[in-house]
Amino acid sequence: MTTIARRRPGIPSEYGISQDDEGMLDWTDVAAAINAAPIFWLSTVRPDAGPHLIPIWGAFVDDAAYFEGGDMTRWARNLAEGDGRIHIGVDHNGLQAMIRGTAAWVEVDPGPQAKIADAYDAKYPYRPEGHQFWRLAPDNVLAWRVNDPQEFVATPTQFDFGGSE
Repeated sequence: MTTIARRRPGIPSEYGISQDDEGMLDWTDVAAAINAAPIFWLSTVRPDAGPHLIPIWGAFVDDAAYFEGGDMTRWARNLAEGDGRIHIGVDHNGLQAMIRGTAAWVEVDPGPQAKIADAYDAKYPYRPEGHQFWRLAPDNVLAWRVNDPQEFVATPTQFDFGGSE
């Protein structure tokens, strides 16, 4: 089981972000919003060290992001040829989240694969049938609500994934 610590992110005080726990987001709500987000914005690093940003379909299941893509795509080549570091950005109903970690091409067991396929099926006219995906196990997730200024200053929350218990 993964340990997830919740804290305020290191945002400059000039932004007026609350420093107490009141208003911080709950991980269960953030994970549900990430999974419900229709588009994952993947940011990878090109061989020349430049950024590469692409929208893609994806699922967030059991505290990990899953997405597909052919090895001929620029972003998949960036991951395969580099060290796998990636950021994913999502927006769902005013909840913004940025997921940072390392992605790897993995074979997924039938149980989790069915959950991933169900998550895709709930959002898209598509159900992945294969068992191989890019999997991003987060190092951390930064999330906040941006529907109004009060939410913006009250909700910024960082979740740090400390590994296995």
